[in-house]
Amino acid sequence: MLKNKTVIYSSNKQAEKQTVMRFQERDGALLQAIYDNDGFLTRRHISSLFWNDKTIRPMERRLSKLRHSEYIHWPSEVQRKTKPIPEPICWLGWKGILYIAGKSGFEIEPPTRVNENQLRSLQERLRKIGIRWTREPRWQQLEHDIEVTDFRYAVERSVCEISDLTLEDWIPEGAFRSNMDKVDFRTVNREGKTQKRCKGVCPDGYFVIVDEKRKAQGKPYRARFLLELDMATHDNPSFGVEKAAAGAAYIHHPSYKARFGSNSGRWLIVTTGEVRMKNLMRQTLQNTKADSNLFLFTTFDRVMQHNLFNTPIWIKCGETEGSYLISE
Repeated sequence: MLKNKTVIYSSNKQAEKQTVMRFQERDGALLQAIYDNDGFLTRRHISSLFWNDKTIRPMERRLSKLRHSEYIHWPSEVQRKTKPIPEPICWLGWKGILYIAGKSGFEIEPPTRVNENQLRSLQERLRKIGIRWTREPRWQQLEHDIEVTDFRYAVERSVCEISDLTLEDWIPEGAFRSNMDKVDFRTVNREGKTQKRCKGVCPDGYFVIVDEKRKAQGKPYRARFLLELDMATHDNPSFGVEKAAAGAAYIHHPSYKARFGSNSGRWLIVTTGEVRMKNLMRQTLQNTKADSNLFLFTTFDRVMQHNLFNTPIWIKCGETEGSYLISE
């Protein structure tokens, strides 16, 4: 069990004064937000969530205390020089993940010594009880993962602007990576021959929107969405098979229903611009035929500029006019 009072040391190397950190309610909320966001957050997101009405200095002081108490980590000097880090980020330290485990009802013995073997052992023990500890971000995917976070908070912002909608659930990519469903599906190659394929499906996120107005009227009120964030700058000729055909098969698959309780859902494909979006739409239509209606496309700049639900920013395959994500 974590104590409320922890001895820490200042980050100032010239004056290593012993200080006392009292764990606050906001600290717990911050750790939970990091965990819920697949194990990391940018300082930009942390500031927006917890210090939106204050200057940056109080946030920096608090984060520094959390870091020196092993609740969070951020890139070392070596990592800043050698890893692709588009903006400052934080992730959970061993005390941070033990706090998360404790909130979930698990009592986990802390490491007797803070070394690599002990931390790996802790990570494995946590994995066995379903607690995912991201000890370091996926450096090569970091820019992509930050943009997924931006999309998630665009969803939350959009929901807050519409009184009838609530965000019931968000499942991050890490949950799918650690327990991936595989689907069998068929595609037609360039020679017109049918090929059987098997592929694991790993969306960048899955979320459920509840329409309280429809619920009160006794109508179907849950809308399920799977996210594919395509931010690559190069052409991706395999998207139609690897993403679209596999993604459509997944929504129809028994493993999808077993996981989510329904075979309803739509894929949201967010990409960099109009040209790339049209290319992805063409591949999707070619490889999914009638199931192309399971896919909606837009660009990242539209996501950041508009409400995702009551603005017609989503394009269906074969169409040019935008549609609403949730309609009456």
